[in-house]
Amino acid sequence: MFTLLSWNCRGVRNKIQDLKALLNLSQPVCVALQETFLKSNLNFKLRGYNCVRKDVDSVTSPSGGVCILTSNSYPSSPLPLRTPLQAVAVQVHIRTLVTVCCIYLPPHDVIFLDDLNALVDQLPAPFLLIGDFNGHSTLWGSDCTNSCGRQIEQFISDNCLCLLNENENILS
Repeated sequence: MFTLLSWNCRGVRNKIQDLKALLNLSQPVCVALQETFLKSNLNFKLRGYNCVRKDVDSVTSPSGGVCILTSNSYPSSPLPLRTPLQAVAVQVHIRTLVTVCCIYLPPHDVIFLDDLNALVDQLPAPFLLIGDFNGHSTLWGSDCTNSCGRQIEQFISDNCLCLLNENENILS
């Protein structure tokens, strides 16, 4: 059994103690963080974990950024991605080689289905696509479906993906 965590932290530097507590409690293989708000000139390291991140561009986007932390106890390597999306990926050996990709889709950005499909094409199977898609759909527990949710529904269908969700209505 292994643990993967995903957290839209809305600024990881001001929540570092919470993150450390989560790491100590859960001992996760991977942690996918969205909205890290990290800038490229800032160092970010946690003992026992490797970090792969894509930082925000403060000129074009005031928020965002993604990061995957992988435990040093599991062999892992970053997977280079060619995408305009806020996404990073790693391959980690958990009994077998698994690709983990963390993505953040800002709520007011226009996201193209072609970019999402091209991202999935770069992920060696088996893969987990973890993140904050900012799409609402009754398929995953929202009260209503918005345009981004319909786009994600199409993306899931086009790529024969399996949605893992506890059908909880999560407040933003």
